[in-house]
Amino acid sequence: MLVMTAAQLAVIAQAAEAAYPRECCGLLIGSGQRVVRVSRLMEAANLLADQRPDRFELDPRIRFQAERELRGGRERIVGHWHSHPDAPPLPSTTDLEQAWEPEMIWLIAAVARSPDGRPRMVEALAHRLDRDTGRSRPVPLRIAEKSACQGKGFPT
Repeated sequence: MLVMTAAQLAVIAQAAEAAYPRECCGLLIGSGQRVVRVSRLMEAANLLADQRPDRFELDPRIRFQAERELRGGRERIVGHWHSHPDAPPLPSTTDLEQAWEPEMIWLIAAVARSPDGRPRMVEALAHRLDRDTGRSRPVPLRIAEKSACQGKGFPT
């Protein structure tokens, strides 16, 4: 299961809508194994945005920066996120071919034009990709909100 806040999902939606009709991408930072909790996001430049609107390549400098920042701490890179403009939030053939970290979760945000012509994220789904089988399996996505027992200053 992937657990994240509505605010985190809104950040992904905003990035995906702003990048439309190109893909955007970033990293999911958090902790956990069976239940993975996202504590923060790292947006990254899509190095293929000007070459292939239907592909992404996460800027490796962001990945290295994240790994340096997280070294020795409790958090780790738990997954990647990217958008699929005018396509479902399911792993593409290219996504499956590039899945070389099966322990990572891939969150895919589908973006389409709304009736008013503006791009809108219409759905987001999480997956684990298996390069050996060439398949993916869904990961339940839960949106966690603040509970009543947490103070106003609790970060989301």
